[in-house]
Amino acid sequence: MIARNKNNKELLKTEKGKLEKTKDFINKYFSFRSKIAQRMYIFILTLGLVVAILSYSYSPDIGVELGKPSPRTIKANKGIEFEDVEKTEEDRNKNEAEVEDVYVYDINVLSGEEGALYQIRYFYLLTGIVQKKEDKSFEEKVDYMTNLLGNQYSGSIISMALNLSVDDLNLLLTKTQDIAREIMKEGIKPTEVDFARSEASRLVEADKDIKPENIPVITNVLEKNILPTAVFNPAATEEARKEARLNTSPHMVTIIEGQTIVFEGEIVNDTDIFILTKLGLLQTGFNWKRLLYIFFISSVILILFGFYIYKFNLNIFNNTKKIVITALLVIIFTALTKILTILSSIHLNFWNYLFPIIAASLICTILFNAPMAIMLTVCLGIFAGIATDFDFSLAIVYILGGVFSTYMVSKVSQRSAVMKAGFISSLVLAFLFLTINLIGGEIKTIALYTVLGVVNGIICAIIAIGFLPFIESTFNIVTAMGLLELSNTDQPLLKKLLISAPGTYNHSILVGHLAESAAKSIGADSLLVKVAALYHDLGKMKRPEYFYENQKDIENIHDRLNPSMSRHIISNHIKDGLEMAVKNKIPRKVLNIISQHHGNSIITYFYEKQKDRETVTNSSPNGLKEHFRYPARRPQSKEAAILMLADSTEAAVRSIDKMTPKKIEQMISDIFEDRLKDGQLNESDMTIKEVNTVKGTLVDGLISIYHSRLSYTESNSKTKADLEAKVETK
Repeated sequence: MIARNKNNKELLKTEKGKLEKTKDFINKYFSFRSKIAQRMYIFILTLGLVVAILSYSYSPDIGVELGKPSPRTIKANKGIEFEDVEKTEEDRNKNEAEVEDVYVYDINVLSGEEGALYQIRYFYLLTGIVQKKEDKSFEEKVDYMTNLLGNQYSGSIISMALNLSVDDLNLLLTKTQDIAREIMKEGIKPTEVDFARSEASRLVEADKDIKPENIPVITNVLEKNILPTAVFNPAATEEARKEARLNTSPHMVTIIEGQTIVFEGEIVNDTDIFILTKLGLLQTGFNWKRLLYIFFISSVILILFGFYIYKFNLNIFNNTKKIVITALLVIIFTALTKILTILSSIHLNFWNYLFPIIAASLICTILFNAPMAIMLTVCLGIFAGIATDFDFSLAIVYILGGVFSTYMVSKVSQRSAVMKAGFISSLVLAFLFLTINLIGGEIKTIALYTVLGVVNGIICAIIAIGFLPFIESTFNIVTAMGLLELSNTDQPLLKKLLISAPGTYNHSILVGHLAESAAKSIGADSLLVKVAALYHDLGKMKRPEYFYENQKDIENIHDRLNPSMSRHIISNHIKDGLEMAVKNKIPRKVLNIISQHHGNSIITYFYEKQKDRETVTNSSPNGLKEHFRYPARRPQSKEAAILMLADSTEAAVRSIDKMTPKKIEQMISDIFEDRLKDGQLNESDMTIKEVNTVKGTLVDGLISIYHSRLSYTESNSKTKADLEAKVETK
């Protein structure tokens, strides 16, 4: 009984484990809260919409029926070229029939063991041998030789040969073989044998060394032994016929845009129906094969695009908002492309030259980066090729134009620059349209499409500029242009900082310039770090008088406060600043840098002050040190690390008495050494080389800024503690 209960418990435990695993699996791959599931649903929805859009087939009702009069004159809505399959097959059959039989030259017919030269020699040698048979009469010799030669030669020719002298036999042997070689040195087809034999007779008659009475003998021998030397090759003949079929050019039918296909009242025939179908003007039923092809191509393209994002743009892949934006760009611009192809099918082909793919390239570049935009452009270009009934010449043009436009705006930070980039891209697009239409196109059509290239680029720039603010506000995505607007000192928040804490405002402006230069020196995002620098000390507006740069000639309030209280006030400016920034809709990536601009470094002055006050304590020095650290994360990016270093060094240098370039450089070196020892840069991905580059840039910048204040005369010195107090309360 106990064993049975134990088994039941184990079984229940196993079943419960299986249920938990199933639940975990469902939560991971199907729950809307799961990132994996979210991306799967986004992909499936995007693929479904793209396939539906591209598969949709619209054909206007033109009222045309086979065998009935056309209700109106119908003209071609676009230029097309297609193959007339029946005509092509007729041309192939004709070319195949015209191929002659292939013959191969067989030298054995002339000089083989049983060849013509051997048979000629045999005839004359046999004649000489038979002549010497004295036991036979002449008639018997003739019969004997005739039988040996298989009745091939007539009795008269045998008689004439037997009457020849030895010299004549030898001469005729030589002459016959020479003429046979001359005639049979080239291929002789069966149909050409008679001509070859007549040519041999001509050569015999023209040879003056041959006696006239001997001509019948040599002529007859040649006629019997000149045979076809060209042997029919059935395999080569069949191969030649196949090649003739393959080399037959397709019978192409060219329809020019605007060409009349059928006049009003004209009886519609099969050819008219075929051409109208090719033009997409007739509904021919749903094409399942086309749907499957579109589904396959779209699936491959979107899977590759998704894999690229996962592999090379993990920050985008992990951000659901950015994934949604990318999916929307694919869907919206595919839909716009399809709409224009529908307009092209019911009107004129020029609508196909207004696809706004460059707009998608510009938007994606500004929102994300150039490589991401290039991948999006390739996707949309291929979808455009599918939408235009698989006319991939246009697809290639749009891909090239889009790729060019991405590089034009890869470092753009002003909306006017987007317009300029769009105009330059429009010139490139116009040139590409000119290129693909230059051969075989009419001058008017070529000119129209070239102008449309310019119009397309300008429209795309306008679309991009119009879309960006909507995307920024809807998805809270910050672009370089958005950052540039935030960097404008006319921003209400910065004006408020100027009035409430003028010292902090001036400090922020200087730090912004320093951080921007430092970021440029190592290839970091200089605009982002500049904006973060301008807003990094917003929290000081809450209690401006507690910070050194705003105290001017007033007493330092911290002299009357407990070090722990001072630490609390100083460190809280980060939290207060973040609250103000969030309230004023400062972008998240700026907020992240603001929150990390001190890292978790120690507020040294107040920590040392507290240590000096504690005479007897059992508390751990490490515990006290941790208490006096800023409650924030260490810099997680190069930009945050640069802001930390620029902020610390500017405050420290400004607090130096008897300022000299050497002191500035030494102070900056001390700050850098302290931050490195404390591990504040460990999570920022900055290399030692980059740290040294930033250090050199800050040294040059600060010496330049404070050059007019440098003093080389002795003055009343202050203690190191006073200097640290200024830095900590800056």
